[in-house]
Amino acid sequence: MAIIKKIIVILSLTTFIYSCSSNPYNVSKDDAQVVLNTDTGKIIDVVPVKIKGDPSEIAATIGGLIGGIAGQDVGSGKGQEIAVIVGSTIGGVAGYYSTVKLGEHNGFQYTIKINGETKPIGLVQGADKEKKAIFKIGDKVSIVYGEQVRVLPLDN
Repeated sequence: MAIIKKIIVILSLTTFIYSCSSNPYNVSKDDAQVVLNTDTGKIIDVVPVKIKGDPSEIAATIGGLIGGIAGQDVGSGKGQEIAVIVGSTIGGVAGYYSTVKLGEHNGFQYTIKINGETKPIGLVQGADKEKKAIFKIGDKVSIVYGEQVRVLPLDN
C-alpha cells in the first residue's frame, strides 16, 4: 500500500508542475509547420500582472485518491469509512484548487501599437525566468496568431 501512495504522490506532483509551465517560446504542435498570421509593432506600455492558474479535475481526482487512501489508515469500521469519505472530499477539493495557486505566476500586459493600425492592442504574456518583463517600451515585436497568441522580439 505504501508504494501505491508514493506513486500517486509522484504523479500528482508531476501534474501540478506541468500545469505551471508557461513560456511564449513553447509552441503547440498545431502551430508547427503551418502558416500563421503575424503583425509587427512596437511596445508602448508594460504593466506587471499576476496570471492565475486554472482549477483541475485531474488534480481533484488525484487529491481525492490520496485523501481516500490516507483515510484508510484512520480507525476501523464506521470511523474508517467516514475518514475515507472525509479524506477523499478534502483531498478532492484541495487538488481541484491547488492548481490555481500552483499555476499562479508573474506576467506582463503589453500594449502594442501595430504598424499601420490606429488602435493599439493589449496582450498578457508570462514573465521570463527571472520574473522580469521580456520586453520594454520601444521594443519592436512580432505578434504571432496561432493556437495561442504570442509576442516575440523583432530584430529589424
